[in-house]
Amino acid sequence: MPNKPKPPPKGWLWSADAADYLGVHVVTLYRWRSEGVGPKGKRHGLRRYAYKVSDLDAWLNGETADDKPARAAA
Repeated sequence: MPNKPKPPPKGWLWSADAADYLGVHVVTLYRWRSEGVGPKGKRHGLRRYAYKVSDLDAWLNGETADDKPARAAA
């Protein structure tokens, strides 16, 4: 029986779920993170990133301290 991944902390979404929440592909979210744009995420362990739902909402509403605007998904 394969190990089921742990759920994210309460009020957080893993990268794939955060991308769905934002309406973009998960690769777009990865690219934004590598370019330093997009919503703020936090590393959990070696490979996983989680995004706070309130940070995603703030980013969607333009309420972010990020000076660089996010580019449209390609």
